[in-house]
Parts: sequence; C-alpha cells; structure tokens
Amino acid sequence: MMELSEAIRVRHAVRHYTDKPIPQDIADELQKTIDECNREGDLSMQLKLNDPVAFEGFLTDYGIYKGARNVVAIVSDRTPDWEERCGYYGAHVLLRATQLGLDTGWVRQFGRHLSKHVELEQGERPRFAIVLGYGVNHGHQHKSKRYDQVARVPSGMATPDWFRRGVEAALLAPTSLNQQKFVFTLQPDGRKVSAKAGLGPCAHTDLGIAKYHFEIGAGSDADFVWA
Repeated sequence: MMELSEAIRVRHAVRHYTDKPIPQDIADELQKTIDECNREGDLSMQLKLNDPVAFEGFLTDYGIYKGARNVVAIVSDRTPDWEERCGYYGAHVLLRATQLGLDTGWVRQFGRHLSKHVELEQGERPRFAIVLGYGVNHGHQHKSKRYDQVARVPSGMATPDWFRRGVEAALLAPTSLNQQKFVFTLQPDGRKVSAKAGLGPCAHTDLGIAKYHFEIGAGSDADFVWA
C-alpha cells in the first residue's frame, strides 16, 4: 500500500465516476478509519454506499458530479473548532481512501443536500462530504501558490527540511475554490509552528486539511509542535 506522503501527491479531485462498486473489504477498512477519526475528533462522519439518487447531478462551483453513488458525510455539531476538526479528520479519511485505491472529491456545498440521507443527533448537521469511488479518470493537478507565499521563517534562521516538506505538502491539500488561504509560521524557537487561516469561504476547514497534510509532509520524526 502506498505511503500517505505518496497519497498526497497522487490524489486529485474527481467528479465523474464509473458504476464499479466499492468492494466490501475496502469499505470495511475505510470504516475503521472513519470510526477512529470520529472518536478522536468528536465528529459523526458516516459512510454511505450505493445511493446514486442522492448525488447524481449535484452542482458545485467546479461542475456537476456524475455517477457519484458513494459518500462520506462529514457531520458535526457547533462545538468549538468544529470547522477545523472537520477538515483535519476529513483529510485523514480522504487520504486513507486514496491509499485504498479510491478516487475522491471534497465537496463543500453538500450540507443540506445530505440532511435526509444521514442520521443526525440534536444539534448536528452535515457540513461537508467526500465523494468516492472509481473515477472515469484520476483528475489532474491544480495550480498552486508558491512556498514563499504561505511560509514564514524568522529572518536569519535556517529553514528546517521538515518545515519546508510540511509546507509543500500543505500546498497539495484541497481547498475551497483552490484559494489556499493559510500561512504556516516557524516560531523563533525553531520547534513551534503556528498555522493561521485567512479570510474566505471554508478557510478554517481548509486550514484543518492543510495542517494534516503538513504533519504528513514533515514526517513522523520531525520534532515540532503546533503553537
């Protein structure tokens, strides 16, 4: 199975899907990740398979989803940081699906559209969705900002390799309208990293996705903590 760092590089947004079903063993593996992320992130993400009526023809800013019949609904209440948690743990699921050989698309306008297809507790609602399955193609890389547009390092300080790798991985994260409105700043102690969202639709959710990508890019041996 591919490493997460490779999954970051090969994953691209896909909108058109074939009717090939997701095998049960792959669905089971994905469900394990969803269960783990729900526990850690205090979310209620739900995997829904083989429901073409719910998603066919759904229009987004990027175009229409066709053949989409499988989805992970990202459900949360409004407890603090819900937006960033949806992004951070949703990114776990997104990249796990990629490791399992699935194509994906992160959808930000899916909330109300999914309400009648998921189970909701008091105060919960579907915020986003991950459409998944086997694409007609595997998508393509979108234009990205440059490293120096989103990275800040104190003047005169050498940039650690892990910091650069982390930022470069964050630049491959899916963001709303491909806006990439986040900044990663290395603190003067050379160990703490602050991550800040800019202004824009879903900016804090995008930051959560980017932070997970940063952690994967930096590597498990990187000696850093979030400020």
